[in-house]
Amino acid sequence: MLKRLYALGVEFPKTIVLVSLVVTVFFALQLPKLYWETDARVYLPKGHAAILYDEKVDTLFGVKDTVIVGIVNQDGSIFNTESLARIKRLTEKISALEGVQATRNLDVASLSTATVFTGNETELTTKQVMEAVPQTPAEIEAMRKMVYDNADLFVGNIVSADGSAAMIRAKLKEGKDNRYMTYFQIKGILAAESGEAWGGGGQWGGQSGGGDWKKWQGGNAAPEQAPGLAKPQEAKQEAWQQSAPAGGDWKAGNFAAATDPSVSAAPGQAPSPAPAVQKAKGPVKDTFYLAGRPVIEVSSGLYAMEDMMLMIPLILVSMSLVLFAIFRTLRGMVLPMLVMASAIVWTMGAMALFNVPLYTISTMLPVILVAVGIGDAVHLLSSYYDVALQNPHRSSREIVSETAQRLGSPLVVTSITTAIGFLTLLFAEMPPFKVFGLFAVLGVFFSWLISMTLLPAILTLLKPKVGNYFARRRAMRVYEEQSRLAWLLARWGQFIHAKPRLVLTAVGVLAVIMVVGSSRLFVDSSWMSDFREGSEVAAATKMLNEKFSGTVFLHVVIEAKDKDAIKDPILLRKMEALQRHVEKLPNVGDTLSVVDFIRNMNKALHSGDPKFDVLPETKQQIAEYLFLFSVSGRPQQLDEVVDLDYQRALVSVVIKTDYTRSLKAIIDEVNAFAKKEFAGMDVNVNLAGSANNSYIWADLLISSQVSSILFSKAGILIIAALIFVSLVAGFYVVVPVTLATLLVAGAAGYFGIALDVSTALAAGMAIGVGVDYTVHYIYRYIEEFRRLGDAAQATSATLRTVGRTIVFNALVVTVGFAALFFSKFPPHAKLGYFVAAYMVVSCVVALGVLPALFAVFKPKFVERRPG
Repeated sequence: MLKRLYALGVEFPKTIVLVSLVVTVFFALQLPKLYWETDARVYLPKGHAAILYDEKVDTLFGVKDTVIVGIVNQDGSIFNTESLARIKRLTEKISALEGVQATRNLDVASLSTATVFTGNETELTTKQVMEAVPQTPAEIEAMRKMVYDNADLFVGNIVSADGSAAMIRAKLKEGKDNRYMTYFQIKGILAAESGEAWGGGGQWGGQSGGGDWKKWQGGNAAPEQAPGLAKPQEAKQEAWQQSAPAGGDWKAGNFAAATDPSVSAAPGQAPSPAPAVQKAKGPVKDTFYLAGRPVIEVSSGLYAMEDMMLMIPLILVSMSLVLFAIFRTLRGMVLPMLVMASAIVWTMGAMALFNVPLYTISTMLPVILVAVGIGDAVHLLSSYYDVALQNPHRSSREIVSETAQRLGSPLVVTSITTAIGFLTLLFAEMPPFKVFGLFAVLGVFFSWLISMTLLPAILTLLKPKVGNYFARRRAMRVYEEQSRLAWLLARWGQFIHAKPRLVLTAVGVLAVIMVVGSSRLFVDSSWMSDFREGSEVAAATKMLNEKFSGTVFLHVVIEAKDKDAIKDPILLRKMEALQRHVEKLPNVGDTLSVVDFIRNMNKALHSGDPKFDVLPETKQQIAEYLFLFSVSGRPQQLDEVVDLDYQRALVSVVIKTDYTRSLKAIIDEVNAFAKKEFAGMDVNVNLAGSANNSYIWADLLISSQVSSILFSKAGILIIAALIFVSLVAGFYVVVPVTLATLLVAGAAGYFGIALDVSTALAAGMAIGVGVDYTVHYIYRYIEEFRRLGDAAQATSATLRTVGRTIVFNALVVTVGFAALFFSKFPPHAKLGYFVAAYMVVSCVVALGVLPALFAVFKPKFVERRPG
């Protein structure tokens, strides 16, 4: 059947070209249907306990992802009439957005929605911090005093310790459409507030209940054209422009993305002495920052896609130049690129056809297919030129037929073994990795199919040609080789065959050293690592972490067996002890729970006396306070920290980093403290929130990576053993791949490089490509050994032919992926480093270790032709 398939390109070349063109156009037309899914929670398995518990916590306490707007006053104090008016306007406009959940005042938290308790022993009232924008210095001073008298509730939360910055936190409704739509709308609102518009034409895909966003265009759209921006009467007053700022510069006027140099006070700094009141005499300079998990998720997807739109052409240009330098013909440059591009279009088009979303990891799929797709074409073209060089006057059909017969079986085997490397990702627990693995396998199949049909068809239609033919013939008369590289590889084969044990000993010593290095590997993943330090999101997050308590949340849920258990002062003191303990940990900015509100109420009932900023002594007092709270003007605040039955309470921990090593340290401390201090209290302590999800995701990442590597090695061993009818042959195929993985992993360990998505994908690709090199070498060695009957001559002949092709393949991919070194998206740059390293190491191992192993152990399976 394979022979029939290979014959199609030779027998019906025009038909194959036409069919390939039609299929490519069909898949290309599907590409606009691709859509993003950037919610970090999709990386956890559907039905995972963490996801289910997050949903439970959301239902109980109204916990939602929040978009954070930071406002920094460049003159040093946010307490001035103009800035406070701006905060009020922004809060109202953001609250009116369709994607924002604003059913309660505190759903969009800011100075304009904050309230405090005031009173004495006989009276308790609720007062809004900013009922109206203060106009006089006395009014501003009174408001400032109210905020800092209740510092435990507001400082680090909605206002900075030094008073130079304020924060607006808006809860979002569920759904990717709400994340994207609200992200763009808030950027437009902030641009309008700064007095200038941002952007310059873009498109956002998706659909919202408020209108059709699939065709929403940026540019000079009027506010009415962007559904959900604000209430109609408010929207008409705003002249803002929209676009999709995928990494672009949207700074305008004071709307900067760089960290304010005036930022100096740490969030944990005591609020006293309070900042001086400022009454602006002229235009107030406020700088806006946009951050929060939804912003990070959306920006990561946009940045990744924009980066690949730049990097893929750069990769293609780099590879094209190397291919032309290698083959010295236009077809030698264009045809491999055609195969690779077609495979990418077919694969991504299939994703769109089956309505599969693009995850952030999906942006790496075309990059992976570049490396995989180029291999088959380079091997086939190299063999084609070898055959043509013997007699270029034969017909194209004869030359292509001989080439296809020679490479038919090896290309099938390499495609199968490469597919196995990615197929094992289906065993990963994270859905995006499963999707990535499935479509990577599909891409491998497309690459093989196009290489073995379209490429022979085009070569059949073209006249035989060998680049620099006469120079190669002269070289063969002088060096008995086609080129200096072939001559060097042949001499290398002679050296290895003469001293194979020396080579293996050196490799063994190096492997032991790298085992030690690999033991130092660690997992440390972060969404913020997706952004370079000077990017908008990184600058905004840095500012918020410096000025406020943090942007990452860990929710600790105390669940008791009985109702009203949260009113127990003993349990509340344990919760307070947990808060104080966690607040001392590195990277923790602050905590908040019902304890803080009860203490605040106790102080208010005693005319603000700081001595009463403590928990009441008895359960009856606590019950009375909670009742007063529930019937006050701010009962919704209580809903966010305790359930209606007073059976469950929420302790929110605000963290300044999302790096999983730091999160793990905090989570381990929380669990250890809870296990010790809550023992015997008949309560359960559970975790939720973005910090917990990131920690679980990192744990799943390493377990999935380890299992994927083990499964792929086992699968490759079995397939190779079946093909070569020898279990020993299976080990010969796996050993070089394992060694290459170990060498790179060891180097990463010594350099302190963390394991993350980029390293996981690079390792999977290394296995697939490394197996290609190994299989091609073994196939050709068996052929040469059967022809020559001498191991030394077979080694030299193998290295001068397929060895040269392996070097070409590694060189093309390495140079192409070196373009990623200049990527502005760190995961892509890291992928480039690792892929380049794996290509070089896999090439050296295949052309060094395999010949030495054959020379020392003289395996019997080489005497048999593989099936």
